[in-house]
Amino acid sequence: MMQTRLVPLTDMAVLMTESWVDQTRRPFITAEGAYVPVREGFPSTHMLPSRRRSGRGYQKLGDVVIFHGAYPTLDEVNDVKTLEKPRGIFWISGHEGVTREPHILRIEGSGGEVTHRESGIIYRLDIEQVMFSQGNREEKTRISKMIHPGETVADMFAGIGYFSLGMARAGARVHAMEINPVSFKYLEQNTTLNGLTGKIRADNGDCRNLLSGVYDRIHMGHFEAVTFLDQALRHVHKETILHVHMLGDRSDEIKNILHDSSLDANITVHKVKKAGPRTWHLVADVVIE
Repeated sequence: MMQTRLVPLTDMAVLMTESWVDQTRRPFITAEGAYVPVREGFPSTHMLPSRRRSGRGYQKLGDVVIFHGAYPTLDEVNDVKTLEKPRGIFWISGHEGVTREPHILRIEGSGGEVTHRESGIIYRLDIEQVMFSQGNREEKTRISKMIHPGETVADMFAGIGYFSLGMARAGARVHAMEINPVSFKYLEQNTTLNGLTGKIRADNGDCRNLLSGVYDRIHMGHFEAVTFLDQALRHVHKETILHVHMLGDRSDEIKNILHDSSLDANITVHKVKKAGPRTWHLVADVVIE
């Protein structure tokens, strides 16, 4: 099998010189984009067989396989069955609502709970009830590397612990908040599975009602995080860092909210992944001054 990252075709010329690219292998080109081979030790988003395939990439989550985008062909399903021998094969067409519940169809086999390992962290979840985006792997690593041991962190949209677990393992004291009761159940389980019970305080409910005190860092991993920013800014001090996820660049909105809160900040925007035609999943790092 070959670790790859799915990138837009228009970005290939620039990305092919990056240090994470395995120059000994050729990218696999599809209508979705280019699956670029990744060197060992670097994060990836999709697994492809080492041989050239007629189909697109897929997501391997525990012992099941998930297709995204267009519904897979019979050849693609059979190809994955031969290569992975998965317990189940699924197709996710999208996600819905604040709780990001997946629109998922079981193609064959069985689903339910899976245990997935990524970057040394164990994630348990029910794939038919809870989303899991492997495309955020590099962003999880980036945030974890920024953590200073002992700092207090609010994770306002914690899910099953996507970012909370990595930040706690890096030495943070994390206040993890999740509104979806199913996701919250797995957040608690994953905290225990990873031996982080003493480092993560998990609360089930609306994060706007759960924020308490002042934090050194606030992680806001939801595409509508900007609309929650005014509440988050009530819990900052000088040098607090906020990581505000968004679809497209909403820096001007962030600046206006900061102005209304009588706060100044330095804002740096990072790309996470392509989220659609001419649309990027971005994160604004907002450092309070």
